[in-house]
Amino acid sequence: MKILFCFVLLTYTSADLIGQPRNNKEATLKPISTCCDIPELGDPKPLAECSNPKLPGPCNDVQCVFEKSGFLVDKSTLNKETYKAHLRQWAEKHKDWSAAVERAIEDCVDKNLRQYLDIPCTAYDVFTCTSIAMLKKCPASSWKC
Repeated sequence: MKILFCFVLLTYTSADLIGQPRNNKEATLKPISTCCDIPELGDPKPLAECSNPKLPGPCNDVQCVFEKSGFLVDKSTLNKETYKAHLRQWAEKHKDWSAAVERAIEDCVDKNLRQYLDIPCTAYDVFTCTSIAMLKKCPASSWKC
């Protein structure tokens, strides 16, 4: 998942903006995702298994991590209870993120949202939605801009 998150950040952020030092007194048009330091959401074992080699495309690596983590019943069905449990267990280790996790569950697990990637990919849809929901509730302690 960390790989996907980095991929999303790199996709939306130009190299020029990444390389510039931050000055909190200057205006910026960086994507807001660069301002919130979201800790890794995935467990190390599935991330490692799906990273060597990294699978091509925006869906395949996330799909792999979701499958190996037990977050999918089948390729297109989220195992909602397992994913909720994972997020809440993660929030136990990252107390500042409890509100963000609950927002992600409400927006992304309890609803069936589509992110409209060119190909249908439930894992991508859920992960992208989760990232956005958590960004919306980024705790002050993780805000970098």
